[in-house]
Amino acid sequence: MNKANTPKMTTGDLTAVYEALNQVQALIEFNLDGTVISANQNFLSLFGYELDEIVGKHHRMFCCPEYVESQEYADFWDRLRSGEYSATDYKKEDWRRFGKDGKEIWLRASYNPVLDKNGKPIKVIKIATDITASKMRIAEFEGKIKAIDRSQAVIEFNLDGTVLTANENFLKIFGYNLDEVVGKHHRIFCDPGYAETPEYAQFWQKLGRGEYEADEFKRVSKNGAEIWLQASYNPIFDLSGKPIKIVKFAADITIEVQKRSLALLEMSTPVTKIWDGVLFAPIVGIVDSKRSVDIMNKALSSIADTRASTLLLDIGGVAIVDTAVANHLIKIAKAAVLMGCDTIISGISPAIAQTIAELGIDMGAIQTTSTIESALRDSIKKPS
Repeated sequence: MNKANTPKMTTGDLTAVYEALNQVQALIEFNLDGTVISANQNFLSLFGYELDEIVGKHHRMFCCPEYVESQEYADFWDRLRSGEYSATDYKKEDWRRFGKDGKEIWLRASYNPVLDKNGKPIKVIKIATDITASKMRIAEFEGKIKAIDRSQAVIEFNLDGTVLTANENFLKIFGYNLDEVVGKHHRIFCDPGYAETPEYAQFWQKLGRGEYEADEFKRVSKNGAEIWLQASYNPIFDLSGKPIKIVKFAADITIEVQKRSLALLEMSTPVTKIWDGVLFAPIVGIVDSKRSVDIMNKALSSIADTRASTLLLDIGGVAIVDTAVANHLIKIAKAAVLMGCDTIISGISPAIAQTIAELGIDMGAIQTTSTIESALRDSIKKPS
């Protein structure tokens, strides 16, 4: 709209605007020397004063002593006396205010010089909103984030899985520098075989839809070492509720998982004769190189002692079947064959079968079945 055509506000209009502000804002008026002329009830209630306790007193009574004695404070009032408008959300700690009881108060405020008809400043009106509660919430939130950052491994991803940033704890666990991971895909932390599976693609599809994921996850460090994380993948949403990124909080539980694995080793995998010429070994939990050697030693020793012709390995209780696990099982089976003992692997679920197929793992001549019952039936049917 052309300024020339803009209707001028009348005295009545200005009075109505002032009264509207008076209802919802904290208002206080100062002489140009900073002494208080008047204040409304909102201001008095916020600071805990009666009007007669502040009229004639200087603005400095609401400020911390260090700020009052600073050149910045002197310059602030010099600018107002010259008619310069000042507005701020008081982010600087020195610019906080204090109530009668010493309570810290944070304001989003404007200091508005009032000019006479000649354009000369005659007083200053301050219009303020109390933002103390929001400041405290922000401070609490930032404190929590800092505490998490100190104690947790944190990494952020775009919805497509590329890395945005990571904290020092995360980088230390995986052996990377920040510039080595930013812009790279999450798959750099995974077993290559797993990263090519439909399961992995579905994992990121769920996160992209804003679905939360938490579990124990097997990952791989820069030097190829196995890392286990207790982690959560947390979608972050914009104001309209749309996912915009993923934040992962994680704790390194590699040692704990290794201890569990060792406990399983100590419990051992029993290799039991269940039929004439048939040995049975139920495998539960995590199968790593150490445990596979233990299973192999026990199986070969039992084959030699019993002269068994068939070894049944049931993997229905194995936590994860990936390339490494499959290779361990194949080695055990091949070692048994060298001793004249066929191997049947049971407990092949649809998910495990799909994973093995997707990874392109060659099980060779090793027989596989979905259940222990069918494996036992097949072993009994074999000629001795």
